[in-house]
Amino acid sequence: MEINVKFCPCNFEDELEATKEKLMKRSDLEVIEERCLLYCGQCLMEPFALVNGENIVADDPDELYEKIDQHVAGLKQEEAVQS
Repeated sequence: MEINVKFCPCNFEDELEATKEKLMKRSDLEVIEERCLLYCGQCLMEPFALVNGENIVADDPDELYEKIDQHVAGLKQEEAVQS
């Protein structure tokens, strides 16, 4: 299963840099920066990413990483059950 994590480069630009770098080091994910994800109101208010199209939101970058990690684990578990 290919797992894409999309970020808007305008969303908490500096604060999310370390989170993006950690995710890029993972071989099980493809990290993509897309100019606009059409979540403009949210983009100004809180860190978020789209994981295979699902909106993952957090209060801070560390929490976002944890939530992405949990979501990815759930996707992999789902795939294993279906196989």
